[in-house]
Amino acid sequence: AFGDRVEILATNFASYIPSGPALMVLADLGVSSPQLDVAERGFSFRLDGPLDMRMNTAGSTETAADLIDRLEEKELADLIYANGEERLSRRIARRIKSDLAVQGAYDGTASLAYAVAGCYPPKARRGRIHPATRTFQALRIAVNNELGVLDRLLQQAPDWLEPGGLFGVISFHSLEDRRVKTAFLRDERLERITRKPLVATEQEQDANPRSRSAKWRLARRLDAG
Repeated sequence: AFGDRVEILATNFASYIPSGPALMVLADLGVSSPQLDVAERGFSFRLDGPLDMRMNTAGSTETAADLIDRLEEKELADLIYANGEERLSRRIARRIKSDLAVQGAYDGTASLAYAVAGCYPPKARRGRIHPATRTFQALRIAVNNELGVLDRLLQQAPDWLEPGGLFGVISFHSLEDRRVKTAFLRDERLERITRKPLVATEQEQDANPRSRSAKWRLARRLDAG
């Protein structure tokens, strides 16, 4: 339907260089539902699959299984805390490294999620958010260098815009949103349009539960002079 108006590129968006000034840059930072819903991609703790988590499986990036095997216990705990804001990071890292030493690599995402959940008190395992959510987020962010890629995008994208052009970002967790908020506030090339992030309506959240954590911020490119 879009014909020649759309060009699809299989690349990291931070590596993209436009052919000319853009009217708008929109970055949707969420993991796509097809990735989450295909067990073989290794993102989901609800569907058992290989412990992969790479956005681009054709690349040479290490998998989540490689990552937890390579890191020392303290490094793994620090990563889970920094990327997942997980308060039980040290207990979880200790359990993961102990399991690897005793039984070898995890069979898949389900066995890792089970191990992480076991680090929580029984009552805390029955909440709306799965106990493994923060740990899986932390590993996925690290495997794909998501925060580094976002930092590059926030630095480069304003230069892609023509004066008056719009730069919008949809983020899905606080680590991303804080980076976007700070960049829009401090970047002298940009003027904030949204002082506070826009969030999904109740109707949207009912129809699409994954939109609950989405936050939308928008800024305008100022004149170069």
